[in-house]
Amino acid sequence: MKLLHGTVSGLATGFIGLLLFGHSAFAQLVSREQIVEALTTQPALFRFTDKLRLTRSLTLDNGDYVVASVQPKPTIDLHEIYFEFNSAAITADAKPQLRELGAALCDPRLKGSTISIGGHTDAVGSDAFNQVLSERRAAAVKSYLMDNFKLSSANLHTVGYGKQQPKNRADVFAPENRRVEIVNEGFLPLARH
Repeated sequence: MKLLHGTVSGLATGFIGLLLFGHSAFAQLVSREQIVEALTTQPALFRFTDKLRLTRSLTLDNGDYVVASVQPKPTIDLHEIYFEFNSAAITADAKPQLRELGAALCDPRLKGSTISIGGHTDAVGSDAFNQVLSERRAAAVKSYLMDNFKLSSANLHTVGYGKQQPKNRADVFAPENRRVEIVNEGFLPLARH
């Protein structure tokens, strides 16, 4: 009887854990605080190869060559914004993550920021098809944020990258390549009176 009770107790604990943490959307949900933190922290470059990757050009400065590079911007990838296959319609599974994103973008620490919403796809389909699909998905996220959080259109910009920037370069068909990337492009200048 004791063994049976222990087994039932273990199964119940496992079942509750599965209910709480087993759903992929819940298990990988990025919180509004994590989003704000990612969008307000300047990424650091640690390796020389990172600096080379961001190089735009070499310029001549007092007889020496200087690397002109672009500093990375605060960014977060959200894989939990799900879309139907071959569609830009936002699914019910995407709404918890979009609510967290909307709440984060309403945070006072991001007030005045210009936010870029970048849509990405996996490599299934042609370049042209994926480009249009990624643009439509980014626009759908922008519309959702404007409609549900009253965020200004002037502060939200969309861009589609199609399949050109896979997160998983080893498997360009991997689901993690289908994502929305949020970038803090900077703060809007204050209007003068």
